[in-house]
Amino acid sequence: MGAQKMRASTAVTAFVVAVAACATALAGCTESSDPTVTLSGSSSGSVPSSSSASGTPSPSSSTTSIADTQRQVLNAYLGMQQAFEKAAQTADPAHPDLPEYATGAALQRLTAGLTSMQKAGLRSRGKTVFHPVVQELAPAKAPTRAQVTDCMDTRGTSVYRADGQAHKDTPGGWRLVNATVELLGGAWKVSAVGIHEVGSCTG
Repeated sequence: MGAQKMRASTAVTAFVVAVAACATALAGCTESSDPTVTLSGSSSGSVPSSSSASGTPSPSSSTTSIADTQRQVLNAYLGMQQAFEKAAQTADPAHPDLPEYATGAALQRLTAGLTSMQKAGLRSRGKTVFHPVVQELAPAKAPTRAQVTDCMDTRGTSVYRADGQAHKDTPGGWRLVNATVELLGGAWKVSAVGIHEVGSCTG
């Protein structure tokens, strides 16, 4: 999982429904006064630049730890996407994988979207390409929260009616995603997520 294109099939149209209430950038993203680590914008294997509040570079051991944290954060974000994909294929809001990677507002929006799909008799299919990047970690020492951005390509996805009746789906495209990922009980989980309209980012 690096800066390479990460592919995972997901019900993106349903995902949009699930997080429609947060279609703009998340308001609660890292608003505390804690020192933060601002990353270079690359989720590749390169070690990100990091500094304390005074601008003093952290020791190499710390940057290695930051790189490990980045990987764990991205694992949580992609794990959420993959869990939602599995759940949306059958429109199952009680899918057991969801709470493994999502919690709080994020989990509520995902399950609400799946419940809406279930009631409408809709299912998902297709593949999305994800490009997640860890933008920020906080606090600088021993991070417990992260901000992730993603420009996901949803052109290969669709939603259909399970009973075989015609369903007019909206075209996919490039969508900006903002997510807050937090370390809770020893595990990184997505706690808030917002998705923007088609055309909000470019590949």
